[in-house]
Amino acid sequence: MINDFEPIDIPRARFRMDTGFEVLEAWAETARQSRKNAVYRALFAVADGTVFRNYRIIDDFQQANEFFVVIRHDLVLKVCVHDFDSFGVVYVGPVANAPRLDLGFAA
Repeated sequence: MINDFEPIDIPRARFRMDTGFEVLEAWAETARQSRKNAVYRALFAVADGTVFRNYRIIDDFQQANEFFVVIRHDLVLKVCVHDFDSFGVVYVGPVANAPRLDLGFAA
């Protein structure tokens, strides 16, 4: 029997997380499961390149290659792009405690 199926193009991650595991783990120790799930979805979006379509992104103009991903009104992730294929977590947690984040409105 001949296989009539077309090959499926499976999306692959463009980036891999290579730093910031300790930041993520420290935050996750006390976070609720729903918040963990939201952060993990955002991390997958960074890895596959869809983060810029699906989340509000705020550049950190003082730190080259770093940006914030607004996950919820009270939860933010800060990412540093190291090179063309890797990134790291710099911060995850409440918007009010995010380093150098200016949303332009009261959090």
